[in-house]
Amino acid sequence: MRLTPLLITLVLSLSTASFAQEGRPDVFADPQNLKVLPSDISSADLNKTMKGFAMGLGVRCHHCHVGEPKAPLHTYDFASDDKAMKEKARAMLEMVEAINGTYVAKLDDIDPAQRVAVRCVTCHRGQPKPKLIQDVLDEQLAKNGLDKTIAKYAELREQFYGGHSYDFSEFALPMYAQGIAGKGMIAEAVALAKVNTENFPESYFSFFTLAEAQAAAGDSAAARRSYARAVEINPRAKGFVEARIAKLPKEE
Repeated sequence: MRLTPLLITLVLSLSTASFAQEGRPDVFADPQNLKVLPSDISSADLNKTMKGFAMGLGVRCHHCHVGEPKAPLHTYDFASDDKAMKEKARAMLEMVEAINGTYVAKLDDIDPAQRVAVRCVTCHRGQPKPKLIQDVLDEQLAKNGLDKTIAKYAELREQFYGGHSYDFSEFALPMYAQGIAGKGMIAEAVALAKVNTENFPESYFSFFTLAEAQAAAGDSAAARRSYARAVEINPRAKGFVEARIAKLPKEE
């Protein structure tokens, strides 16, 4: 079962509490081998920082540190640099500090306390690899074909809908369909646009995009039906859509 950021927070909080209750050492106290974080960082601040990493990437401690996935944290070798991911994390942390301290600071003259800071979650959105849904679809189409791409989209939508990991909003998939149609992937565009009309049956943009793809595929009859549905949803677009319909080949 995949842990959501909320569950990760609860698990880590409970783990920290259990250490205190059982008299085990505070794993965040007296940290060793810090190279980017302040050497005098408090236990509370280090705890908060590590939780932020875990939530931001949707991972657990063993992702970067030497230790068994389900083992108590006091058994981990947090000082070890044996895992390459730990060095990557340091590099990413340095990048975030540079963005906030050097680049974002140049954008406008406001009180630093009021400035919006870049954090791990800003890009990662609860995923170890911060891919957009468009990146996932591109990879699936290239490697596995249309059917598995549609299945992957449905799987991710079932798992992550309502969260911030991927964009499953009304416009994301139609805009992706428009993009691949422009690359000549017309059949794929039709299929993916159709998926969006099923997910958003009252979306004008979804049906309009489907109609455009169907027209490009030479299926004028289907395009007319989709254009008609788009107008039903948004009557104000009637004139614009009728102009698109007029460009379709005449039915014999």
